[in-house]
Amino acid sequence: MAVKKNKIELPIFEPIYGAYHYQGCGTAFLESNPSIINWYLNEVLNLSCTLKFLSGFTSPEINISNSSWKCNPYLDKKWYEMQFVDGYIHYVIRNLIDNDYYVYFNGIDDFYVDGKSDFGEKHFSHDGCICGYNQTEKTYCIYAYDQNWLYKKFWAPQKNFDKGRRALFKEGEFGYICGIKPQQDVVVFSFQKSLEKIAEYLSVEKDYFNKEKIHGIIVHNFIAQYLDMLYNGSVPYEKLDRRIFRLIWEHKKVMLTRILLIEQELKLDGSIGKEYETVVREADTCRMLYASHHMKRRDSVLPIIKKKLLTLKSLEQDLLEKLLTKAKGANTP
Repeated sequence: MAVKKNKIELPIFEPIYGAYHYQGCGTAFLESNPSIINWYLNEVLNLSCTLKFLSGFTSPEINISNSSWKCNPYLDKKWYEMQFVDGYIHYVIRNLIDNDYYVYFNGIDDFYVDGKSDFGEKHFSHDGCICGYNQTEKTYCIYAYDQNWLYKKFWAPQKNFDKGRRALFKEGEFGYICGIKPQQDVVVFSFQKSLEKIAEYLSVEKDYFNKEKIHGIIVHNFIAQYLDMLYNGSVPYEKLDRRIFRLIWEHKKVMLTRILLIEQELKLDGSIGKEYETVVREADTCRMLYASHHMKRRDSVLPIIKKKLLTLKSLEQDLLEKLLTKAKGANTP
């Protein structure tokens, strides 16, 4: 059993995927075993989106399949439903942190939690993570999107965390907490698995309009259609999903890391990784343009973002197909 402390703050890594809290909590806590990132490089790369936005929903719900911390098999997880540890929840949280567990929470009303993205503005059942506590000041160190929409640590009163969960209790919503700690298995990068996932990402789904969710590189085309809908007003500006292009940018950054490792493992010349840097830069440009449009409406920038998005998609497809061909040749006796 860990020694009880008055104050503790666990370290945070920059997550490789962090558009959503449930993504960030998968890789931000890996200081004790950074090799787990190789699981993401091996297995987690396929884009997805739902098609509900075509019929009135205001978000394409873009995602990277299996990027939630819940899908990570190399994290030890300790689950507690809040309604059943009600009077002891702070003891449980401190005890988990004392034993080097980060505490993911879901089912807290952001309105009450100082510093969170909707604090004092909107009642919203949300998630986040607790990575430290201070018993002198009765605060928690929370890792989540703050009021400036920056994904970072900040301190908030424990009593307001209580207000947030009890507000949802009154509405019949009972959230949970889960302690998360990296296991100590050494995870090795596998260029074979990565290449299989890249081939899956490039495959074209048939009859995708009969599906509720689509996967693969074609997702870019649907995000382009979402931009058209923002431009023509069928998706209101006030309802735009601000997270889209952070996720796409992160997807490209991780893909570049994957490509470089594949080229290194197979002793390729590195040219594909070098060219792919353009994809990452263009994705970052799209992210910044989209963020500026969110801060101050400029509809004229949307067609520019769309053009860049489809251009980077085309370049990415070309480069990944070349990578698969080169890898096949390098593996042929």
